[in-house]
Amino acid sequence: MLHRETNDAGRSAIAKALLSENCDAIVHLGDLLGAVGSEKDWARFDRDYPPEVLAEKPFYVCRGNHDCGGFWMGSPREYNRRYPETLGQLREVDVDYVRLILLDTNIRALSSAHWNLQIQAFQTALDRAGTDPTIRHVLVCGHHPPLSNGRWHPPSQAVFEAFVAPFLSLSKSRAFFSGHVHGYERFTIQGRAFVVSGGGGGPRFPHLHGSEQRRAAEIDMGDPQPLHYVDLTVTPDTISAKVHGLDEKAGNWIELDSWTIQSE
Repeated sequence: MLHRETNDAGRSAIAKALLSENCDAIVHLGDLLGAVGSEKDWARFDRDYPPEVLAEKPFYVCRGNHDCGGFWMGSPREYNRRYPETLGQLREVDVDYVRLILLDTNIRALSSAHWNLQIQAFQTALDRAGTDPTIRHVLVCGHHPPLSNGRWHPPSQAVFEAFVAPFLSLSKSRAFFSGHVHGYERFTIQGRAFVVSGGGGGPRFPHLHGSEQRRAAEIDMGDPQPLHYVDLTVTPDTISAKVHGLDEKAGNWIELDSWTIQSE
């Protein structure tokens, strides 16, 4: 029988830390629940992220593969009711002088027509951000990573082919965030950060290390990696990140990584 790690206490600690932050926006990179059709999982989500609290927070969601439902995950009806804006379409959100571009990377759940429309919308969104003088930084967020050293979860070739080259072509682009692989990874291409932040509470997955890596990472932590979240501080000229990891044995937070990108 396959036994998967459960991190209920850690998941609740992550949620508590996120909701206590005095921040301008929270972005969830997908897979809100282990089983999207489970009433028990939704009840737990509502305990961790009370609806009355989320109603007062700018809380944005990228749809994950678990959120699409299926034989093991159940019906996505409740997810679709709560987050219809995430289904098969790109969204643009401005936070001061930052533009967030939020993607639905679930190519298997989308028709080829919808996928191609999103690719076209992505280029249009980049062009619009590039000519908007009020926007200094562009961040892209989606569930499936274009780059990853996950041992069990390879990177998404579809996401890489559709979005990476246009993203790199924009001088205002700074970082591409994704989840799906349950750990923390960071890569750099042409001065942009590609960050996998999948440490919100799911069972932690192993990674390829050292010479086994598909692509050399900026940080190569041992497994299992701590649960974590990424905290961004933004000025007109810089984006700085601190990655807060949960030391469950000691019961405190540690800094897993930090990085800064300067505007061009």
